[in-house]
Amino acid sequence: MGTRGADPPERRATGAATLAPPTERERLIAAMAASCAARGYAATRIADVTAAAAVGENSFEQHFAGKAECALTALNETLAEVTRVVAAASGPERADWEKLLGGLRALLELLAARPSAAQLACAEARQSMPPEAYALYASGIRVLVAMLDRTRAYASVTAPPSATRAAIGGAEALIRRELLAGRAERLPELLPDIVYGLLVPYLDQQEALRYAELARERVNEGGVR
Repeated sequence: MGTRGADPPERRATGAATLAPPTERERLIAAMAASCAARGYAATRIADVTAAAAVGENSFEQHFAGKAECALTALNETLAEVTRVVAAASGPERADWEKLLGGLRALLELLAARPSAAQLACAEARQSMPPEAYALYASGIRVLVAMLDRTRAYASVTAPPSATRAAIGGAEALIRRELLAGRAERLPELLPDIVYGLLVPYLDQQEALRYAELARERVNEGGVR
Protein backbone atom coordinates (compact mmCIF):
# COMPACT_ATOMS: atom_id res chain seq x y z
CA MET A 1 0.00 0.00 0.00
CA GLY A 2 1.25 3.47 -0.83
CA THR A 3 0.00 5.54 2.07
CA ARG A 4 2.14 5.54 5.18
CA GLY A 5 1.15 8.03 7.90
CA ALA A 6 -2.17 8.81 9.50
CA ASP A 7 -4.16 11.81 8.43
CA PRO A 8 -4.52 14.34 11.23
CA PRO A 9 -7.96 14.06 12.88
CA GLU A 10 -10.09 17.19 12.69
CA ARG A 11 -9.94 19.44 15.73
CA ARG A 12 -12.83 21.46 17.03
CA ALA A 13 -12.79 25.10 18.06
CA THR A 14 -13.60 25.72 21.72
CA GLY A 15 -12.90 29.45 21.84
CA ALA A 16 -11.73 32.36 19.75
CA ALA A 17 -8.32 30.82 19.10
CA THR A 18 -8.35 27.53 21.01
CA LEU A 19 -8.57 24.08 19.46
CA ALA A 20 -9.57 21.08 21.51
CA PRO A 21 -7.43 17.95 21.14
CA PRO A 22 -9.06 15.14 19.15
CA THR A 23 -11.35 12.88 21.12
CA GLU A 24 -10.83 9.14 21.51
CA ARG A 25 -13.45 8.55 18.84
CA GLU A 26 -11.76 10.94 16.41
CA ARG A 27 -8.38 9.30 17.02
CA LEU A 28 -9.86 5.86 16.39
CA ILE A 29 -11.45 6.97 13.12
CA ALA A 30 -8.19 8.51 11.90
CA ALA A 31 -6.23 5.43 12.98
CA MET A 32 -8.66 3.11 11.20
CA ALA A 33 -8.26 5.03 7.94
CA ALA A 34 -4.47 5.00 8.28
CA SER A 35 -4.33 1.29 9.08
CA CYS A 36 -6.59 0.39 6.16
CA ALA A 37 -4.41 2.48 3.85
CA ALA A 38 -1.21 0.86 5.13
CA ARG A 39 -2.36 -2.77 5.53
CA GLY A 40 -5.64 -3.01 3.68
CA TYR A 41 -9.01 -3.36 5.39
CA ALA A 42 -8.89 -7.17 5.51
CA ALA A 43 -5.54 -7.24 7.33
CA THR A 44 -6.37 -4.44 9.74
CA ARG A 45 -7.02 -5.58 13.32
CA ILE A 46 -8.74 -3.65 16.06
CA ALA A 47 -5.51 -3.98 18.05
CA ASP A 48 -3.64 -2.12 15.28
CA VAL A 49 -6.16 0.70 15.43
CA THR A 50 -6.24 1.04 19.19
CA ALA A 51 -2.44 0.98 19.41
CA ALA A 52 -2.13 3.75 16.81
CA ALA A 53 -4.83 5.80 18.54
CA ALA A 54 -3.38 5.16 22.02
CA VAL A 55 -6.79 3.87 23.13
CA GLY A 56 -7.61 0.66 24.97
CA GLU A 57 -9.66 -2.05 23.28
CA ASN A 58 -12.35 -1.67 25.92
CA SER A 59 -12.65 1.99 24.96
CA PHE A 60 -12.94 1.00 21.29
CA GLU A 61 -15.96 -1.12 22.17
CA GLN A 62 -17.60 1.88 23.81
CA HIS A 63 -17.52 3.77 20.50
CA PHE A 64 -17.95 1.08 17.85
CA ALA A 65 -19.56 -2.36 17.60
CA GLY A 66 -16.58 -3.65 15.61
CA LYS A 67 -14.02 -3.01 12.90
CA ALA A 68 -16.63 -2.63 10.16
CA GLU A 69 -18.58 0.06 12.00
CA CYS A 70 -15.44 2.10 12.67
CA ALA A 71 -14.27 1.83 9.05
CA LEU A 72 -17.71 2.71 7.68
CA THR A 73 -17.81 5.73 9.99
CA ALA A 74 -14.44 6.88 8.64
CA LEU A 75 -15.69 6.43 5.09
CA ASN A 76 -18.97 8.23 5.79
CA GLU A 77 -17.17 11.21 7.31
CA THR A 78 -14.76 11.39 4.36
CA LEU A 79 -17.59 11.37 1.80
CA ALA A 80 -19.51 13.99 3.76
CA GLU A 81 -16.44 16.22 3.76
CA VAL A 82 -15.95 15.67 0.01
CA THR A 83 -19.56 16.69 -0.66
CA ARG A 84 -19.25 19.80 1.51
CA VAL A 85 -15.95 20.94 0.02
CA VAL A 86 -16.96 20.33 -3.60
CA ALA A 87 -20.30 22.11 -3.12
CA ALA A 88 -18.61 25.13 -1.53
CA ALA A 89 -16.04 25.36 -4.32
CA SER A 90 -18.59 25.10 -7.13
CA GLY A 91 -21.05 27.66 -5.80
CA PRO A 92 -23.84 29.25 -7.86
CA GLU A 93 -22.04 32.57 -8.22
CA ARG A 94 -19.47 31.06 -10.60
CA ALA A 95 -19.60 30.57 -14.36
CA ASP A 96 -20.18 26.94 -15.31
CA TRP A 97 -16.63 26.02 -16.28
CA GLU A 98 -15.43 27.72 -13.10
CA LYS A 99 -17.83 25.57 -11.08
CA LEU A 100 -16.35 22.43 -12.62
CA LEU A 101 -12.75 23.55 -12.19
CA GLY A 102 -13.35 24.80 -8.67
CA GLY A 103 -15.14 21.64 -7.56
CA LEU A 104 -12.57 19.29 -9.06
CA ARG A 105 -9.61 21.24 -7.69
CA ALA A 106 -11.17 21.28 -4.22
CA LEU A 107 -11.73 17.53 -4.44
CA LEU A 108 -8.14 16.81 -5.50
CA GLU A 109 -6.71 19.09 -2.81
CA LEU A 110 -8.82 17.44 -0.13
CA LEU A 111 -7.72 13.96 -1.20
CA ALA A 112 -4.09 15.12 -1.30
CA ALA A 113 -4.37 16.51 2.23
CA ARG A 114 -6.08 13.38 3.58
CA PRO A 115 -4.29 10.48 1.82
CA SER A 116 -5.35 7.75 4.25
CA ALA A 117 -9.01 8.75 4.08
CA ALA A 118 -8.68 9.11 0.30
CA GLN A 119 -7.32 5.61 -0.08
CA LEU A 120 -10.01 4.23 2.21
CA ALA A 121 -12.68 5.86 0.02
CA CYS A 122 -11.18 5.35 -3.44
CA ALA A 123 -9.60 1.91 -3.07
CA GLU A 124 -10.60 -0.06 0.03
CA ALA A 125 -14.31 0.83 -0.22
CA ARG A 126 -14.39 -0.63 -3.73
CA GLN A 127 -12.66 -3.93 -3.07
CA SER A 128 -12.31 -5.28 0.45
CA MET A 129 -14.74 -3.56 2.80
CA PRO A 130 -18.32 -4.70 3.58
CA PRO A 131 -20.97 -4.13 0.84
CA GLU A 132 -22.26 -1.05 2.66
CA ALA A 133 -18.94 0.64 1.90
CA TYR A 134 -19.37 0.32 -1.85
CA ALA A 135 -22.90 1.71 -1.52
CA LEU A 136 -21.49 4.76 0.26
CA TYR A 137 -18.77 5.13 -2.37
CA ALA A 138 -21.38 4.94 -5.15
CA SER A 139 -23.40 7.69 -3.46
CA GLY A 140 -20.33 9.93 -3.52
CA ILE A 141 -19.83 9.22 -7.22
CA ARG A 142 -23.44 10.22 -7.87
CA VAL A 143 -22.65 13.67 -6.48
CA LEU A 144 -19.86 14.04 -9.05
CA VAL A 145 -22.07 12.71 -11.84
CA ALA A 146 -24.71 15.30 -10.97
CA MET A 147 -22.09 18.07 -10.98
CA LEU A 148 -20.87 17.05 -14.44
CA ASP A 149 -24.39 16.53 -15.76
CA ARG A 150 -25.11 20.20 -15.10
CA THR A 151 -22.73 21.03 -17.95
CA ARG A 152 -24.83 19.07 -20.48
CA ALA A 153 -26.78 22.24 -21.33
CA TYR A 154 -23.53 23.69 -22.70
CA ALA A 155 -22.49 20.60 -24.65
CA SER A 156 -21.58 21.02 -28.30
CA VAL A 157 -21.47 17.24 -28.88
CA THR A 158 -24.34 14.82 -28.27
CA ALA A 159 -23.10 12.12 -25.90
CA PRO A 160 -24.95 9.02 -24.63
CA PRO A 161 -26.11 9.01 -20.98
CA SER A 162 -23.34 6.54 -20.12
CA ALA A 163 -20.66 9.03 -21.18
CA THR A 164 -20.65 10.84 -17.84
CA ARG A 165 -20.06 7.69 -15.80
CA ALA A 166 -17.39 6.49 -18.24
CA ALA A 167 -15.57 9.82 -18.03
CA ILE A 168 -15.67 9.77 -14.23
CA GLY A 169 -14.37 6.19 -14.32
CA GLY A 170 -11.26 7.43 -16.11
CA ALA A 171 -10.75 10.11 -13.46
CA GLU A 172 -11.19 7.52 -10.70
CA ALA A 173 -8.48 5.35 -12.29
CA LEU A 174 -6.00 8.26 -12.40
CA ILE A 175 -6.68 9.14 -8.75
CA ARG A 176 -6.34 5.53 -7.54
CA ARG A 177 -3.08 5.12 -9.44
CA GLU A 178 -1.50 8.05 -7.60
CA LEU A 179 -2.91 7.02 -4.22
CA LEU A 180 -1.72 3.42 -4.48
CA ALA A 181 1.72 4.61 -5.61
CA GLY A 182 1.99 6.82 -2.51
CA ARG A 183 1.85 10.04 -4.55
CA ALA A 184 -1.22 11.66 -3.01
CA GLU A 185 0.51 15.05 -2.94
CA ARG A 186 0.52 15.04 -6.74
CA LEU A 187 -3.25 14.70 -7.10
CA PRO A 188 -3.88 18.43 -7.75
CA GLU A 189 -1.54 18.17 -10.75
CA LEU A 190 -4.03 15.79 -12.38
CA LEU A 191 -6.58 18.60 -12.79
CA PRO A 192 -5.87 19.36 -16.49
CA ASP A 193 -5.99 15.70 -17.53
CA ILE A 194 -9.16 15.06 -15.54
CA VAL A 195 -10.86 18.18 -16.90
CA TYR A 196 -10.05 17.12 -20.46
CA GLY A 197 -11.27 13.55 -19.89
CA LEU A 198 -14.51 14.74 -18.34
CA LEU A 199 -15.32 17.35 -20.99
CA VAL A 200 -14.24 15.72 -24.24
CA PRO A 201 -17.44 13.60 -24.50
CA TYR A 202 -19.49 16.83 -24.57
CA LEU A 203 -17.28 19.34 -26.37
CA ASP A 204 -15.22 19.22 -29.52
CA GLN A 205 -11.60 18.35 -28.91
CA GLN A 206 -10.24 21.87 -29.29
CA GLU A 207 -12.72 23.28 -26.78
CA ALA A 208 -11.97 20.50 -24.29
CA LEU A 209 -8.25 21.22 -24.72
CA ARG A 210 -8.91 24.91 -24.08
CA TYR A 211 -10.58 24.12 -20.76
CA ALA A 212 -7.73 21.74 -19.89
CA GLU A 213 -5.27 24.56 -20.52
CA LEU A 214 -7.30 26.87 -18.30
CA ALA A 215 -7.09 24.19 -15.61
CA ARG A 216 -3.32 24.00 -16.10
CA GLU A 217 -3.05 27.76 -15.65
CA ARG A 218 -5.00 27.57 -12.41
CA VAL A 219 -2.74 24.77 -11.13
CA ASN A 220 0.35 26.82 -11.98
CA GLU A 221 -1.16 29.84 -10.28
CA GLY A 222 -2.11 27.77 -7.25
CA GLY A 223 -5.68 28.87 -7.87
CA VAL A 224 -9.22 27.76 -8.69
CA ARG A 225 -10.74 29.05 -5.48
